[in-house]
Amino acid sequence: MTDLPHERIVRIERGTLVGRRPRCCMYNGRMVGPDYIQGHGDTVRDPLVRLMTSGGAEGIGHSRLSHQGAEALVGRSLNDLFRLPDGCTEARRPVDLPLWDLAARMAGLPLYRLLGGRGSREVEVYDGSIYIDDVGKSDEEAVAIYREEVAVGQAHGFCHFKVKVGRGAYWMPTEEGLARDALVIHTVREAAGPDARVLIDANMGNTVNTAIDLLRRTREDRVYWFEEPFYEDRPANERLKAFLREEGLDTLVADGEYHPPDYFFDLVREGLIDVVQHDLRAWGLSWWIATAHRIEPWGARCGPHCWGSLVERYTHAHFAASIPHYALLETSPVEMPGLIEEGWAWQGGRLVVPDAPGIGLRIEDEVWQRALQAEDGYIVGA
Repeated sequence: MTDLPHERIVRIERGTLVGRRPRCCMYNGRMVGPDYIQGHGDTVRDPLVRLMTSGGAEGIGHSRLSHQGAEALVGRSLNDLFRLPDGCTEARRPVDLPLWDLAARMAGLPLYRLLGGRGSREVEVYDGSIYIDDVGKSDEEAVAIYREEVAVGQAHGFCHFKVKVGRGAYWMPTEEGLARDALVIHTVREAAGPDARVLIDANMGNTVNTAIDLLRRTREDRVYWFEEPFYEDRPANERLKAFLREEGLDTLVADGEYHPPDYFFDLVREGLIDVVQHDLRAWGLSWWIATAHRIEPWGARCGPHCWGSLVERYTHAHFAASIPHYALLETSPVEMPGLIEEGWAWQGGRLVVPDAPGIGLRIEDEVWQRALQAEDGYIVGA
């Protein structure tokens, strides 16, 4: 373990930045019931925490730390909360991402270098905002919708796209839903071009039979990965993998975002799941660093879930640049006033990680002051 400078947390601020997507994102295969009738919408709300130390250092990151939680942290020594190279303890997970930014800034290093820097600074990303936006539409209308959605993503610099499937789980009868899923995948492939990676995500809205059926129908579309086809289950995963081998398909199986079972990593070790996707915000970067080391000898890849936050993209990209077995980074087009990117760049559908200290992100003071004064904002400490 390596100690940080002997400083204390003397002030914690929390505010929420608000951004807008260029369009509304509606449903996925799991979104049912009255709570989801409006879909995901076009608004992104990013709760952020800024930590300040007795020596004047600062760190920011996505966090839902409560006011009570902040009161319990102010006055604590950094070394009680965080140690290198492992990061924060389980109990400090709510401020894991801000602590990593703080540690890197105090070391005068970009976060990816503090983490080891074994990956590429040019991180491949995909647009994860192609949802089930065609409920009640005709085939012709659906084709027009998804051509436009790909065009919007391309206009924002994206080359790769993930498509929500699983319409037959709720939104349509099974056969009709499968046919529409396949049509949308065909449309996205055609619009994105032959060099694009097209990913699909059922949010567990398939059975093993319908998952295999969908892959047969979209064989020529070369699906890069199939995310959450169904709940993780050894016999079902074995059958899906056997089908992929028999058909000569190199589609990866990605899973782990939603309530992974206790035996999840047994499936990864056995090669039944190729891409591990536990949510970066929920599990924390410290957990992910340990997990990346754990799964590397198994030949598995890291691809954390990263939906619903723009700011998380920056921490996430540093993690991607720190390891050699990273898959693709999930993000989407979002405009969020107030963010100051320190050296970040897009290049050929890749996000280029800068050499600025920490995660390379600051917030305009006027925007941050308004966020602190909002209903969920607070300041704790001097």
